[in-house]
Amino acid sequence: MKIPLRFFQLIVKRDFNPIQGQKNSSLHFFQCRLPIWGSWVILFILCLTGIVCLGVHGGIKNHLTILENNPFVSAIRIEGSFSRAKITKLKSLLFLNTQNQTFETTKQPQPYHKKVIQAVYPFNLVSLRFLDRTGTTLLTDAYDVLSVKVQQPANQNKNQTDDDIKKWMTRHMKAETFFEPYAEASLNYGLVLSESLYNQMGFEKPFDSEMDEIRISFLSTDGKYNLLEDRAREGKELWAPLDSAEKMKYVVTAPLVNVSSHLPGGDALISEGCYDVLTKGKYFSPCKRIEHFYIHFQQPYQELDRKITIQWANAVFGKHVFRKPYFAPNGKTIKFQFQDLSFNPEYYNITTLCHVKSQFLHLKSMIDIPLRIDFKDDPPTYSEKTSTYYYAYLYINKDQEILDNINLLTKFIKNKFESYIEDHQVMTLKKYRSDMSRINWIVFWVFLSIATLMLVYISVTFGLFLQTKMHNIGMMMSFGAPASLIKKIYLFESLKLAIFPLIISIVLALIIWAITSFMTHVMFALSICSVIFYILVVISVALSGAWFAVQHIISQSPYQLISYKT
Repeated sequence: MKIPLRFFQLIVKRDFNPIQGQKNSSLHFFQCRLPIWGSWVILFILCLTGIVCLGVHGGIKNHLTILENNPFVSAIRIEGSFSRAKITKLKSLLFLNTQNQTFETTKQPQPYHKKVIQAVYPFNLVSLRFLDRTGTTLLTDAYDVLSVKVQQPANQNKNQTDDDIKKWMTRHMKAETFFEPYAEASLNYGLVLSESLYNQMGFEKPFDSEMDEIRISFLSTDGKYNLLEDRAREGKELWAPLDSAEKMKYVVTAPLVNVSSHLPGGDALISEGCYDVLTKGKYFSPCKRIEHFYIHFQQPYQELDRKITIQWANAVFGKHVFRKPYFAPNGKTIKFQFQDLSFNPEYYNITTLCHVKSQFLHLKSMIDIPLRIDFKDDPPTYSEKTSTYYYAYLYINKDQEILDNINLLTKFIKNKFESYIEDHQVMTLKKYRSDMSRINWIVFWVFLSIATLMLVYISVTFGLFLQTKMHNIGMMMSFGAPASLIKKIYLFESLKLAIFPLIISIVLALIIWAITSFMTHVMFALSICSVIFYILVVISVALSGAWFAVQHIISQSPYQLISYKT
């Protein structure tokens, strides 16, 4: 049946707008305008409550999704003493027996066994005190630096990186140079800093080029040379900027390999070889004893320059401290070799790296030719096979059945390694899942309650509204207007009543989403699917509520409807 559009518009306009001659009538306002406007306000409150509820649920769900995609969140950290082989063996053999809900090791897993550990990450930890980008001001906090297994350039097929860590880490790096060794180093001894530490050191633009060399300064771990203890003993200000002498004595530098937004723990990463050298040897000690050093001239030196250099060495170190100097054929290099004077403690400080560097500054001021000093100090060798690890992350399978038995798992691992267990990360995941399950039910019932309340409100309100129109509806039906046309008119009016507050509530929700997107502590998110779903629900509820009211009216005869008017 063709809808008489003009008649349709006339009826809708009459119901939503006052008669021309009654525009200033307060009685007409309370009888006609106020019910419609009041209904809009109430429906707006209900619509806004519903979509805000969806937004909060979406924000929490997004946070849980990010948490689920982070492999580190399922980690259990163990502290003890173990080899990589022992902990890797546990990874391959540990299963959950789903029949009796126990954890056991087996070489022949059955269908009822679930693999427990997805990956292992054994590491060591050292606490370092960093300086700012100028290498002068000491940062007040000490930072944890984790060792990480890296690929050695001379042995590409062995000592491979921990692939599960690399795969996830490289997606969050400023540039994918993390597991590449520093180009000019025979041993990878570079650092990967967290973004927060990188910013605290005063760097502004990200490190994004392999050609750029940024050197990071930190205090030596050599216990004999402790800056803060020495300053306290001498009565100096602890956090004052370092002078040039203190830099030579206490400060170590290492190249920056990359900056990462996410780290598996701590504030920086360092290679296992670098950790081994840093903590067990004197390679990184700024005041370690040296056996020789080279003085390099930019151009061939004159006889006078040679004599000044020899006189300087004899005056600073003493004639009997050196063996006979070696003069390179190119006339640009002089090598000084210290004799073995370890039996005499008096000469210990004379042959240290920091002392030679400080005295070299005097030589540079005495000669016009540009000079540089070289110690040709090769890093010591490192063997993974002899390494002992004191920490490890075990990345647990995120299967819910395993998480439900996490307390039994931590007890099993603790007994296996006789170590301390820290499981707050995986417990956080378990708690979020549990909370998310409760939130899903809460949101479901809240949303259902809002939809039901909206349905009841529209049914009752529209029913009362139609009672004032029963005489008019009866007149239209007596003049031949079909019931289907009247039903379409009032269903359209119910849409008009619901769409206006729905649009405003969606706009406000989008504004809230835009504002909260800059607030990391506020969880609020909407998706296109959720908004479309919400629009369909509101429209369906509005049409359903109006249909019940209209159906009751048009089921009566025109005579009954006309006679209803008082």
